[in-house]
Amino acid sequence: MEETTYKILLIEDDKLDQMAFKRLVEGEKLPYDCTIAKSVSEAKAILGSGTFDVILADYSLGDGTAFDILGLVKGTPIVLVTGAGTEELAVKAWKAGAYDYLIKDVDRNYLKALPITVENALRHKKAKEQVQLLSGAVMSTDDSVYITDMENNIIFVNKAFCETYGYKREEILGKDSNLLWIGKPQSQNTRSVFQIVKNAWEVGFYHKRKDGGVFPVSLSRSVIKDENGNEIALVGVAHDISERMLVEDEFRNANTKLKEQSLQKSELAIVVSEGLKESLTSLRKIVVEATGDKSCEAGGKLKENLERADKKINDIEGVVNNFLDISKIKAGRMELKLSKFDLRQVVSDVVEELKPVAKEKGIKLDSAVPDSQLVINADHDRIARVLSNLVSNSIRIAPAKTHISVQAKDIGKEVQVEVEDDGPSVEKEEVNELFDGPIQVEGQVRSGEVGSVVGLHVVKELVEIHGGSIWFENRDEKGNDFCFSLPKSNVQKVLTPTG
Repeated sequence: MEETTYKILLIEDDKLDQMAFKRLVEGEKLPYDCTIAKSVSEAKAILGSGTFDVILADYSLGDGTAFDILGLVKGTPIVLVTGAGTEELAVKAWKAGAYDYLIKDVDRNYLKALPITVENALRHKKAKEQVQLLSGAVMSTDDSVYITDMENNIIFVNKAFCETYGYKREEILGKDSNLLWIGKPQSQNTRSVFQIVKNAWEVGFYHKRKDGGVFPVSLSRSVIKDENGNEIALVGVAHDISERMLVEDEFRNANTKLKEQSLQKSELAIVVSEGLKESLTSLRKIVVEATGDKSCEAGGKLKENLERADKKINDIEGVVNNFLDISKIKAGRMELKLSKFDLRQVVSDVVEELKPVAKEKGIKLDSAVPDSQLVINADHDRIARVLSNLVSNSIRIAPAKTHISVQAKDIGKEVQVEVEDDGPSVEKEEVNELFDGPIQVEGQVRSGEVGSVVGLHVVKELVEIHGGSIWFENRDEKGNDFCFSLPKSNVQKVLTPTG
């Protein structure tokens, strides 16, 4: 790593001292880029066209003294060097702004202390710059910043503090910071929060202004320690959160109303869906009786129409069942009939049931499962419906004469099911629409093809209340994968509202 080089200006009229300084820099291989001025006038000319990190100035020069330089330079540490040092001169130099003071000796041993003095001056300059930067940031921030000593007396406040709390700086300095608090227990109308933030702590409470007005603040406080680890002060940063709390209250009230409205709609949907389900059951009974009535004189045409009506009733009943489930989920009334069963059998049953549907499109539908059991603790009928919906959807969107495979496997703590097809890749936007219930219902109502595929938007909910997850992948070369996973145990029996 390349070492930093520092620009040093030496103001010295003694040639021997100049040479001694050069030998020191070269012999010690000090990282100094040195410039030498032989007089005050030459130093002024050099300083007028450049800047330096540290200035070393002999006190007595031919055309003046080092004090002529001190008044010109701001922000650069200056070290005075003199052969006739007195305590009075040292005090005068420090008051004039010199960083340090070295006394020449005959053997020039003072040069040995020079590198350390320069290093300390550079460190002091850097610290001062950081303090100025931080001070500027603190003074310009919109948050109210105040610092107290360990006795809780305020020793610093920034501009924002004075504007927020209504105090002038001279009025608040030296006061106990407890006067900022409301001085009474926090009530429901002055609620508080508490949060740990790394090595500081943050509290939201109510403070009061000079005029007695109360307002909510988010308050963070940190401890300042010296280089020995001793606690010397506390920094408090207060942010007026009046507007934020008003927004939060409005949002909370609106959210509560929305929850109530959603619950009411879900309860109404349950009542309507259950009533419609009963009507469909009665209607199916009539259709079945009419279809099997041998005295029916209309013959095959009527029977064909009745069978078509029965299929339509099945489709509508599927829609009703899906919306009934989703309404129960939103209302927190979904109950899972848990039992332990082998998921391989569900895969086999669903595939066999849908093979005729796939065959109508010339699609080959098969399954692949491991030899070992895939036992899960879940609601058998609802998991079967999840898989049936996914496979039905793949059959619907896959081109004719393609292949669909249903695979189930053990992945440790979970069981994973994949419905894979080798048709054209489905775009992500299309997948999102497939799982969007309202979009599917609208599209199928318009086309007059209401079917069980609208249940895809229920699939995600059913998988997740079983503690599982569902996702979609499209392979770059060709094909799509609808996947879901389920835990092998620990399934909640009753779903509670999540809001």
